Parts: sequence; C-alpha cells; structure tokens
Amino acid sequence: MNLNHYNYILNGISHKIELKNNIKFKGEPLPQKILLSNKYFIKILNDLFDYLSIEYIPIKSTLLGQHIFQGIHIFDDNLEFIIEKNNFKKLLKEKNYLIENNILFHFINQEYVCLRMNIIDNYFSVVYIYLFENENNIIHYYDKHKNKFQCHFYDIFPIQKKRFEEFEISNPNKIDELLNQQFNLNYIEFISYYHQVERLNANHPHIFKIIIYLVFLMIFQEYFE
Repeated sequence: MNLNHYNYILNGISHKIELKNNIKFKGEPLPQKILLSNKYFIKILNDLFDYLSIEYIPIKSTLLGQHIFQGIHIFDDNLEFIIEKNNFKKLLKEKNYLIENNILFHFINQEYVCLRMNIIDNYFSVVYIYLFENENNIIHYYDKHKNKFQCHFYDIFPIQKKRFEEFEISNPNKIDELLNQQFNLNYIEFISYYHQVERLNANHPHIFKIIIYLVFLMIFQEYFE
C-alpha cells in the first residue's frame, strides 16, 4: 500500500483502490481461494441469469464490493442478490441442470434460494438469492435473517451492466440509495475476521468448537422449540 492507494493482487491481476477520507482498511483481505471462488461463482450466476432473461442486482456487502472495488468484496465473503419473485419459476426449472453441474440448490422457507458450489480446493461458495415483490412501486424482500428491506422501484430500475473484475454484472439504478440503507458511506471500515478465527481455531480448538456449537444453537433454536 502506498500513501494514495490500497493495492492488492487477485488472480495475478493488480488492483488499486484510491484512499479517501471515508475509507479505512484494517487487517488482511480474505484468502485468494475464497475471493476467486466467489468471483467465479458470481460470473456463473450472471451468465445464468442473462441466459434465463432474469433481471437481478447484488445487494448489501456484495454491492458494496462492486461500488468500492469494482469487483469482489475482498473483506467479506457474503454473496447476496435479489430477483423478482415472478422469476423464481424460471430458476426452479434449472434446478436439475444446476445440481448436475455440482451447484447445490435449496429453496428455504418459500422466501429465498441458497446455491452452494465447490470451485477451488474444498471451499464452498454460497450465494443467497432473495425474492422481491413490487407493490405500488415499493420493492420489498426478506433476507435469510428474516429482516425486511424495501426501496423505491426507481432505486433499482432501470438496471444497468457495470464492470466487475474482468466481466460485467447487473447494477441498480441508484447504488448509493441502496447502500445507505445498510452502510454509512461517509465512513466505511473494511476488516475481515477470517484470520482471527483461523488463529483461534489453531491455538484454542476446544474453545472454537464450543463457540461454533453455541452459534449453531442460536441459528436453529426455533427448530428445537
């Protein structure tokens, strides 16, 4: 990193991010295998949606990565997108094709799709696709945590293609409007806890297993009630 830019290399390609007063980088980015797996999975997803004529956009940290890095978010491995609920049937028709190509397909709680794929080593990239509805030009959807999000129709449409790494993906009409719902764009701190978790697992495996067990109980407690 020099005084004016944050530099990193992904798949042999140099990336340079201009340092601004509202952006701070702390710690190391995610490992290359995670970043490359997620990048290729997004490319596969983009090509699939284009083939099926399904309009989509990235959201949350996936959209933030597009906005700041013009590509994969190097500090966050969450991959999240939205499509219109009416397009779900198109995607469902491809379920067998996806499974035959080693993409695991899950439709969860009648609200969103989860796709999983092992691309590099034993790492599984996971994509969440939420189904939105449009009511009187207000778009709303629920995420995997059952949080409800909504925005104006023209915050998303018309959708346009923008550069993402070496290819292009769909982007909403008003990126800042959507990002401001989840992030403070006046100050963004990028940090990954992946390496801290890895060190904890290596140095204190028993504590790490207890933490994983507690997280599991928190996530699935409703199924045990």
